[in-house]
Amino acid sequence: MDDFLVDRVLLAVEQIPAGRVTSYGDIARLVGTGPRQVGGVLSRYGADVPWWRVTGQDGTMASGLIERARQHWAEEGIPVNASRTGCRITACRADQVALMHAYTRALDTLLARTGTPLPRIGGPATRALTGLGIANLEHLLDWTRDELLATHGVGPKAVRIIEDALAEHGWRLPDSPRAREQ
Repeated sequence: MDDFLVDRVLLAVEQIPAGRVTSYGDIARLVGTGPRQVGGVLSRYGADVPWWRVTGQDGTMASGLIERARQHWAEEGIPVNASRTGCRITACRADQVALMHAYTRALDTLLARTGTPLPRIGGPATRALTGLGIANLEHLLDWTRDELLATHGVGPKAVRIIEDALAEHGWRLPDSPRAREQ
């Protein structure tokens, strides 16, 4: 599993406020992966983050986790559903816009300290990307090839160099645009 994906999932989960929950799918859309990958990250690496704040889209949780989750929910005031198989997600769902803003700020802070520098793509392309808030290679994981090519100053050669640099890390540009803070 990609270390940067693990970091993004855990960082996103850390941004969910106490007393609120969100779904695996919500986190997946935020970090640019699938709900199953989010579940996989949390099952392997989530012990040190508030994993109980991430549920299925209907608020349910796997039977092996529900007892431990209910203890945390009781402490945080998260209401349990009538069947006791999950929480009442409609009553305690985290504000998705606020979550996206918190995640984006936390990711920017993390990447400012640890991000991979952009490859040498030329002055105009570098200035264009910097103007969009793209300061390192990891930021490019939110932009499609077409979006980059539509950016004034970024041409096909720069995009090829970017794609090669991403591939060295096992990453690639997404096929479709992701939600991102404007």
